[in-house]
Amino acid sequence: MSYPFFSRAETKAYLTATAEEFGGAAATTLPDVHFNPEGDDLDWEDLAEKVQVQLGNLIAELGPDGKKTGSEFEASAGPMIHRTLPEHPALADPEFWIWLVVGYGRDIVRWRYGDTKNMSNFGVGGAGENLFYRLWLRAEIAYAPGTDDPYRLARYGDIDFWRSHIFRQSYGDARIFARALLEFQFPASRKGKSRLKIIQIRSLAKHLKRARSNLFFEVMSSSRATQFIESEWNRLSSESA
Repeated sequence: MSYPFFSRAETKAYLTATAEEFGGAAATTLPDVHFNPEGDDLDWEDLAEKVQVQLGNLIAELGPDGKKTGSEFEASAGPMIHRTLPEHPALADPEFWIWLVVGYGRDIVRWRYGDTKNMSNFGVGGAGENLFYRLWLRAEIAYAPGTDDPYRLARYGDIDFWRSHIFRQSYGDARIFARALLEFQFPASRKGKSRLKIIQIRSLAKHLKRARSNLFFEVMSSSRATQFIESEWNRLSSESA
């Protein structure tokens, strides 16, 4: 049986019909659960409930205003999801993440964004906008196993930094490079404080985006990525001096 998923089309119809969230006729049941046979069989419902409980407890600590505390929530929630979910082919399937967030995270999405009609938060539309997937990916990119604090980098950077300079640059496909960029911007010696100012990191991010058209960031080693980012910043800053 392996892992469950909701189809994107059926979920869109469900969300559209749900009066509470989208102003249509009330939907009484969730979409049909489908199964992909790939990977080992796991107790996905138990794992999903653990994610739901952990995030619910975090929300209880942060208070009722998810928009106000959104950055703090995302910094803590990503590692929670990442620790709970095992490595599995399901995590590469956008429709698995739709099952997880629609089946177990509707109240969490509502707390985080309010009464929004943006279905992308549920993964319907841009798969990368699925709230649970985005939180997991943040921790996955930042994860440094074998270190004293493997999720240190996941807790640094505001939402705009992650969206603009990591996710929207498709660095999920170049995670070693993305981690090097995080280390560059948030070195351990600065204890969470950013190295570059907002205007500077934006300038560097644009510069790296142009460079990527001629280079394969995906195949760079950690040391090569670190060296490249440092040299590009030195060159960029000297040109603007």
